[in-house]
Amino acid sequence: TVFFDDFSGKALDRTKWNVEITGHTTNNEQQAYVDSAATVYITRGAEAKGASNGALVIQPRYAPGYKTPQGNSFDFISGRINTRDKAEFLYGEMSARIRITNGAGLWPAWWMLGNGGWPEKGEIDIMEFIGEGDWASAAIHGPGYSGETPFVNRLYFPKNNDITQWHIYTLDWTPDSLVFKYDNTVMFRVTRPMAEHYGKWAYDNAEFLVLNFA
Repeated sequence: TVFFDDFSGKALDRTKWNVEITGHTTNNEQQAYVDSAATVYITRGAEAKGASNGALVIQPRYAPGYKTPQGNSFDFISGRINTRDKAEFLYGEMSARIRITNGAGLWPAWWMLGNGGWPEKGEIDIMEFIGEGDWASAAIHGPGYSGETPFVNRLYFPKNNDITQWHIYTLDWTPDSLVFKYDNTVMFRVTRPMAEHYGKWAYDNAEFLVLNFA
């Protein structure tokens, strides 16, 4: 194990995580990311609901008319954290145990980005939830296969174990493949030859972790 956080401290460990502040937004997202205990905080006990040591909470909030430092207006604020320059990885297994609130318009994600231009340095979306509680999805974005990527797949959950329950979302990354597992079940696999049918394999450089709630 080369990186671990069970969020058992009193606050987010800033030696491991950066808290992002909105400069610009993408994908028509409706929130501004802020560095605030209102949107990124640690909880435990009953509120953690199944996290024995502690839980990181990323909490979107309604904040009509919020102004960013650039003067842009948003009606929502939320949180986005990453490990850029603090913990970056090339190959291995990355796992996070996550429970998500269900609801239309929500877009939380657990993903990875390479340093440099997008999509040339690769984006790996280990888990995305887009407002439908019975499934989550995984995807990759690289040169020649970004945006509406051909590489995306979803896993449907059993009715009694939907997105609002704890699940372990995992990426197993080797020099020639990306294997996505939900609760240790393989739900998607992308290999180097598959990607190179569309463009360059973008997953031979280190990437950092990202958690956000759009």
